[in-house]
Parts: sequence; structure tokens; C-alpha cells
Amino acid sequence: MPPVDPDVSADLATTVRSLARRAPAGPLWLAFSGGLDSTVLLHLLVQAGLGPRLSVVHVDHGLHPDSERWAAHCEAVVSALALPFFRESVNVAGRAGLEANARAARYQALCRLAGDATLITAHHRDDQAETLLLRLLRGAGATGLAAISEHSRRGSTRLWRPLLGVSRETLRGLAEQGGWSWVEDPSNRALHLDRNYLRAEILPRLRLRWPGADAALARAAGHQADAAALLAERAEEDARRLAVSARRLPLAAWQRLDPPRLRNLLRWWLAAAGAATPSAAILAEILALPSAAADRSARVAWGGWQLRRFQDHLHLLADAELTPLTVARDWPPGTPPPDLGAWRLVAGPGDGSAEQPALQLPDGLPLRLAPARGGERLALNGCHQRIAELWRAAGVPPWRRRQWPLVYAGDDLVAVPGVAVADPWRDQPLTTWHLEPAS
Repeated sequence: MPPVDPDVSADLATTVRSLARRAPAGPLWLAFSGGLDSTVLLHLLVQAGLGPRLSVVHVDHGLHPDSERWAAHCEAVVSALALPFFRESVNVAGRAGLEANARAARYQALCRLAGDATLITAHHRDDQAETLLLRLLRGAGATGLAAISEHSRRGSTRLWRPLLGVSRETLRGLAEQGGWSWVEDPSNRALHLDRNYLRAEILPRLRLRWPGADAALARAAGHQADAAALLAERAEEDARRLAVSARRLPLAAWQRLDPPRLRNLLRWWLAAAGAATPSAAILAEILALPSAAADRSARVAWGGWQLRRFQDHLHLLADAELTPLTVARDWPPGTPPPDLGAWRLVAGPGDGSAEQPALQLPDGLPLRLAPARGGERLALNGCHQRIAELWRAAGVPPWRRRQWPLVYAGDDLVAVPGVAVADPWRDQPLTTWHLEPAS
């Protein structure tokens, strides 16, 4: 073991105390690649006394011939510390690029294991500087330039990044002082990857000219985080004032907000819903939606999401939510409702909203739930009225009309979601149901 460096020993003691003090309550999961950063963090967490509630997971992307050896190294290190070890293999696929696809697959696996617990990653100050520069070069706004935050969430999983104030140089010194071995991924030297190019070619030159560059960039990210928080606060105020809901944004926003505030509201609203961040070109298309003819189903699609204009609102929809109902389903008496794809039938009146349309159904009869094909009519108020016209009058969006079933008893149309039960059935014993999104 090399001789003790007093500066490194002080860094170690300070970092260990800080980890013990700042650790969130409850179970902890560490994302462990076996590289320098996560190796140091693993040992620091144990020295901070957090081992009894710590589990360690290694994600194998299967992208390198040595991935089996790396996984075996990780398991050996964790076993020596008597900690629970989990290995997850993932398939890296998609159109977002290798780095982005690998990151998405990794976090999906990690968050699935961690659940409602805290997932810990070994991002450090150099990562913060690299992320800020990458996002700056991509034209990100304040939220993007806030870069990496110490605490965040992915779904129900809490994320903690306790090393954001520690440099890679300090981590290397701690590893060497502790005699902790780690694996080197040769892909980290592949300069065709943007982050590696910044790390190997650009940041070293910046540090030669400005020795405090990393700390300055980290401070800049902190300033942007403050600005992003203020922008989010203003967006929330505008959303409340305009009665914006999770998936509907009134077109009145275009008249009542100036362009910067409107763009800020749109970005905040989309992010809050979990939608993919739109590019500048997509955002320009979204801003133009109110100028489309009101009777047209105008839309903008990107990244698995769509915004559609209907009446006086924009509706945010995930592609997976738009699958139409294509086949009829029989519903024998006394059995659970059949599978309806994107929607499901639930007993009771629901909350009365447009997203939970009520449906009154006759008791004890075999029913058939069938998609609307066009041209159907409902016996209502003494007339046979076209279903399409009834849905239009009720304000049912066109995409819902392709998903909600019409209910038949034999060849008789009994009920239409969001509209009514047919005249001949109104005096029969009826049970109230409602539709709600399946996901």
C-alpha cells in the first residue's frame, strides 16, 4: 500500500462523515459498474456505516467481450464486503444513439430493482462539468443546464448522487490510498463518443488555462438550477391560473401569456407529464397548433408522444394510449368485463370526468362490446340519432371514439359511452359502470 497522504486521508474522513450524515432513510441500492467512481463510492458507503441497508447491482449491457469478466469482478468485490449482489443483463436497443440507449436500458433495470427505495449513483464533479458542456452545445435551457442534481426521481425511485462535489482526481487518490482495485472500460477511450471527447480532449485544455474550470462549471450548473426552480414556480402559477390539467392545456394560454412565458409553461407541462423533451423545431410546431382550423384534428408527434388540438384545448397523449379497439368482445352474464385494450370497464359511476365516461348496462343479459364502425344510430329521445353526431355534441375527442366500445344485446344497440342508454332499455334494471384508461 502506498504511504499515507494526509490530504487524501482528510478527504476520506470528510467524505465518509458527509455520507453518513446525508444518506436518505430506508433501503439503499448502489449502481456498481466496477469502475473507479462506483468502486470508491461502494467502499465509502460501507465505511460510513450504511452497509446494513445497502444492496449492490451491476448492469451488464453485453456490449464488450469482457463484460462477463467485469461482472465477475463486481460480484467478488461485493461478496468480500458481505453485501447483497444483483446482476442484471439488459438489451441495448433504440434509435437514440448508443450512449442514450445504454443509459435508458440501465436505468430501467436499476429502477425496477430499487422500486420505492433510493438508488445511488457515482456521478462526480467532472461528470457535472461534462454534462453542462454537452447540454450547452445542444442548446439546452435553464433546466437542462442545471445538469445533474444530487437528489431527483425516476418514477417512484429516488436517486441520490452524493459525490457531485468530489473530483475524479480525488476519487483516484482515495482508491489508490485504500488499495481498491477497479476495472477500466476501454470504451471510455472511444473519442467518437461525445462525452469521451470532451473528457479527453477539451476539458484538459480548459483546465490548463483555467485551473478552476470544473468548480466554476459546477457553480454555473447550480445557478442554472436556481433559475430553473424559479421558472418552474412561475409555470406552476400560470398553470393554476389557466386551469391546466395533467393532460389538457387550454388554448387561452396563447392569448394570455407572452411568448417566453408560454414556452416556459409548455416545457414545464410536458416535463411534468413525463413526455419526451421536444426539440426547438417540434416546439415551434406546437406553438403553431392554435392556428390550425378548429374543426381539424391537428397534431404534433415526437418521441412516442402526441399533442392534438380538439375544441379549445391541446391534449397530450402517449402513442401507447391511442390503440383503437378493433374486435368485438362477448360479455356473458356473471363474468368479469372483457379486455378492451387501452380502456377497461369498471363498476361504479367513476369521477364523472371526460376520462371516466359513465355507461348504464342491463342486468343479467349476454352483451357484446364492439368498436364503432361508422353509421351506427342510437334510439334516443324518440329518434334514431347518429352516434358520431352524439359523440361530437358530447365533446368526445375523435381518438376516443375509436377506442370506446358500443354495447349491444343481440343486434340491439343498448348504450354508448359518454352519451346515454337507448330508449327501449331505460326502464329496465340497469347497473352503472364507467370506462377508465387501462394504464
